[in-house]
Amino acid sequence: MKKNIISLATAGLVSLAVAATAFASPATVERSVNFRSAPSTGSKVFQTLKPGISIDVQQQVNAYWLKVSVNGKVGYLSPSYITYDKPSTNQPPVDQQPSSAIVASSVNFRSAPSTSSTVYGSLKPGTPVNVLEEVNAYWLKVEVNGKTGYLSPKYITYSGVQQPAPEPTPTPAPAPSAVAARVIQHAKNLQGVTHYAYGVNQAPSLMDCSAMIQYVFGKEDIKLKWGTRYLKDAGTYVPRDELQPGDLVLLRVGSSSSIGHVGIYMGNGQMIHNSPSADGIQIISIASGYWSTRYVTARRVI
Repeated sequence: MKKNIISLATAGLVSLAVAATAFASPATVERSVNFRSAPSTGSKVFQTLKPGISIDVQQQVNAYWLKVSVNGKVGYLSPSYITYDKPSTNQPPVDQQPSSAIVASSVNFRSAPSTSSTVYGSLKPGTPVNVLEEVNAYWLKVEVNGKTGYLSPKYITYSGVQQPAPEPTPTPAPAPSAVAARVIQHAKNLQGVTHYAYGVNQAPSLMDCSAMIQYVFGKEDIKLKWGTRYLKDAGTYVPRDELQPGDLVLLRVGSSSSIGHVGIYMGNGQMIHNSPSADGIQIISIASGYWSTRYVTARRVI
C-alpha cells in the first residue's frame, strides 16, 4: 500500500496543490483506548473506544498524543492503540492544474475529505477522473462525470505518470504503550528500595500499595489519589479479558468482599505490586494462585 502521495514532478507534467497543513487520516482502534478531552492523562475521558472502531486522525500533537474525530466529536488519544498511515513529509511542488487519472481499484467517492462523509458511490476500476486538487496526504478533490467530490489517492493511477515504488508497511506500534512501559519500569526500580507499611506514604522508602501506585504514575504526570477507595473509581472500567499493561488491578484481601489492595497489570497474567507479605515490590500472577481468586475489578488511567 502506498503511503506517500504520488509525485507528478516528471518532465512536461504539472503537479498538484497542497491545500492544507492539517490532515485527516482514516484509522482503526486496535486495542481499547481512552478518548480524552485534551492531550493529557489528567483530562476528562469521553469514553473508552473498543477495538475495530473507525476514527479520523486530524493531527499529531506530539509523540504521545493524536487529535482525532470520532463520530464527529473531536478529542485526543494515544497513537500506541491504533493503526493509521502517517502523512508524507516529502510532498511535490504545486501548480493547482487538473490532471487526468484512472481508478485502479474500487474506491468510495465522497462528499468531503473524511471517512464519515456521505458516499456518492463506489467508483469501479477503469473509471476516468479529473484530479482538481490535492487536499492533503490522504485526500484528493476530483471530478467524475461533472460531479465534484473526494477520494483517496491510493486507489488511482495518473495517466502517463510513472508510479514510485510503494514504501514498506510500517511496523505496528509496540505494546505496551510507551507511558505504560515507563510506569511499570518505575515500579520495578523500587525493588529493594521500597518497604511496605499500611497507611503510610513516605515515598519512595516506606509506602502501602496505593501510595506506590500514586508515586510511580505521578512520575509520568498522571495524578492519582492515595487510597484504594479512590483508585477503584479512577479512570475508566476495564473488563478482565481486556486488561492491558498499565491498567490498575484492584483486589480484595483475605475473606473480605471489599477492595483492599491494588497493583499494576504488566501483561501475560502478571501484576507488580507493593506486597505486605514480601515487604516490598513483587511481581506475581493474577491468572493463578492466591491473587487470581481475589480479583475484583480493573481501571484504565493511561
